[in-house]
Amino acid sequence: MLKKILLSSIIATSAFAAHQIEANVNSRDVEGQIRLDMGQMGNGSGLGKTYFGARFLKGDNNNSLTIANPDPLMELSFMVQNSVRGVRGLELGLGIKGEYTKIDGNIYSAIPLGLEAQLQLPLNTPFPLYLGGALYYAPSALSFKDASSYMETRLHLDFEPIDNGRIEVGYRKIDTNLKTRDVTYNDSWYFGLRLDF
Repeated sequence: MLKKILLSSIIATSAFAAHQIEANVNSRDVEGQIRLDMGQMGNGSGLGKTYFGARFLKGDNNNSLTIANPDPLMELSFMVQNSVRGVRGLELGLGIKGEYTKIDGNIYSAIPLGLEAQLQLPLNTPFPLYLGGALYYAPSALSFKDASSYMETRLHLDFEPIDNGRIEVGYRKIDTNLKTRDVTYNDSWYFGLRLDF
């Protein structure tokens, strides 16, 4: 299944001029993400980057402790990102996502809203370093089926040893609370690779 998803992502990258493709792993979890820069697919407005994306996270119960056998977390996302005036190297993005999974037989879906940030660190290093993070939240009003809320926090440090290629070390915590109990879907460190096109 994972091989099919990765192969489909690579094909979609070449066919639709994807702006980013990313894969993150640790000893138990696998996460894949693709983001299409809609400005590259059309004329573009010059008002920053507009991304449409999809993510697949196959979590493990050892990085959850509240789920016996986690189903994959699937996501569709939309985000607008732009540079911040007056702060060199800082980019902010505002986004909305749709999340879906099953938690021990319970159907979980939510539409979190959030903020993403990335700062190119002003350090004299042989290659650029970036500090990034994300915060997404869906209250009960944006949680459906058996879900009561969604909260995702992420922090990562990226190294760019070659143009458009990054190595990432990061931490993520995803809470997918049900109406009947609090649930942490994933709480783990990871490392990965991101390619920009």
